[in-house]
Amino acid sequence: MVLSIALKRQLSVLLSALLASCLVVAEDNKNNPLLLDNHFSRGVRITPPANIRFGFLPQNVTREAAVCLPHRDCSQQPVWQLQQWSNAQDIADAVESQLAWLLHDGDGRIQKRLQLKPGDPVMADVMLEMNGLSEFAARSEDGVPRYIADLGKPWPHWLLSQPLNSGRLVQYRQLMLSGQIRMLFDTPQHQEGYNPSVHAARMLLAITVRNRLTGDYFWLTLPLYDDRFPHSDFGCQKCTESGDQCVTPRSIADAGIWRCPEDRVGERWWHNEKPGTARMIFRMPTRDFLHGDPVKGSWVYVHGDLLPFVQAGIQAVRQRENGRRFPADLFFYELGLFSIGWEITGFNHVASQLRDWQLDAVR
Repeated sequence: MVLSIALKRQLSVLLSALLASCLVVAEDNKNNPLLLDNHFSRGVRITPPANIRFGFLPQNVTREAAVCLPHRDCSQQPVWQLQQWSNAQDIADAVESQLAWLLHDGDGRIQKRLQLKPGDPVMADVMLEMNGLSEFAARSEDGVPRYIADLGKPWPHWLLSQPLNSGRLVQYRQLMLSGQIRMLFDTPQHQEGYNPSVHAARMLLAITVRNRLTGDYFWLTLPLYDDRFPHSDFGCQKCTESGDQCVTPRSIADAGIWRCPEDRVGERWWHNEKPGTARMIFRMPTRDFLHGDPVKGSWVYVHGDLLPFVQAGIQAVRQRENGRRFPADLFFYELGLFSIGWEITGFNHVASQLRDWQLDAVR
């Protein structure tokens, strides 16, 4: 039977519509990469050392022009920033040698090092090295390193960060995190006064989960390395309604009411030398993300879905705040800032490599 011209046209229109709908569905199911420049090909923007409130060192360093590495100018428009909170020296003052920047202290010790090798299968995308003993020695006028008494005092942060443009989280089925880390070395350098409850070397990943309407947020964190523990559990506890019994949960589904710490120390935390952000911290267990042991010095693969922990964090902060400032629906939330790097509260001399870090939002 011969089809009429009109029927052929109708079939053509129908097929075109079906094809277009298939393309839309395929587009909707595509991953949305939230982390840009996964291999640091565009370099990093160097943030001046800031929030230094100790010894005789300058408070907040400012620059007339931005500094980016490796090219010093920022023509490549890096999306990554290198934060130097409470650092004794500015890595921007280091001389480059084979895409590495190294600073020594007055006694000739290595203080910190940055290395950029985008896409290098051996040297990795980036290497971060920091010497806590050297950093704390630089805080005292006599050059003798002294431990901080508690976490109300500032400590060196050596962090790579990038703002995220996630949009509303309600549109995603998964938030897939992946990447690799390798510990090159950790020399403890413990001295008299060492207290493991305060003094440590931690490679930490942190993301802010933010209320789009008010800007209120909480921290979602994942310890990638902690010299005191081979693995880390939940940083929060689950408690009975009366609050008289609390335990560390094995899973998000465990019964109880969340009780989580905040980024602050003491009742009058705003008077501390390091006041903190006073935001809730929801620490995720390493067993759900790390596939290997960083202590062994080999590459460790990090992989897992953040979304269930984002939802648990929202539940926890709502229980803490009695629902104030934090709605229940994912419609109101977005991811804010992604950070990864070292926090050194002890005298450890550490170095690690990072490569292939990705955060994909899956519709």
